[in-house]
Amino acid sequence: MAEQIEKMAIGERLERPHEAEGSRFRWADDSCELVISLSNPRLREIRGIEHGVFEFGLNVVESMPFVCFRVFEVVGAKGFGQPQQGKVVLPWHECPFHLARFHPEALPYFDDFRAIPEAHLGIIVILTDWPGMTVKALRFFTVSPFFTQKLIEALLTTAPAYTREGYVQGVERIFKTYPTNAIGDGARVRCKSGD
Repeated sequence: MAEQIEKMAIGERLERPHEAEGSRFRWADDSCELVISLSNPRLREIRGIEHGVFEFGLNVVESMPFVCFRVFEVVGAKGFGQPQQGKVVLPWHECPFHLARFHPEALPYFDDFRAIPEAHLGIIVILTDWPGMTVKALRFFTVSPFFTQKLIEALLTTAPAYTREGYVQGVERIFKTYPTNAIGDGARVRCKSGD
């Protein structure tokens, strides 16, 4: 059984350990939770989390799955019949997400998603300030069934690659090897929020 979702509201403090400024992706019940902690989040970032378009990318680097995301603010089209343009509000955030992070008796339950390939994984997004962890924005949306299935496949196929003890060293090695944004830019499996 994965971790459970707790009640929260904007303006309240998120009572959960968060090691540093940045993002953390975790499985909670039958959905996932994305906690984004920023030092003094700007109004544009808060609005982006609340109303913008999230682009998700999945990349497996050295047998370590990374759930990557960036956020766009949708701005008006540049003329009649033209597609809307997106302006980056948050650049790529690259979140390592391996089964080694879970206690063996608290692994996520994937069977329902695997039995229904057209199921959409729900994602709860929580924006907090850092280091106070006061909730600034909340959002819920789903990702595509294709992304959902590929994420589960990546987690299951890479499970033997790391132990709980070796996970941290693996993440540190990967972040030292790959420049910022390289993991997100290299993601082949992608989708948008609400797909």
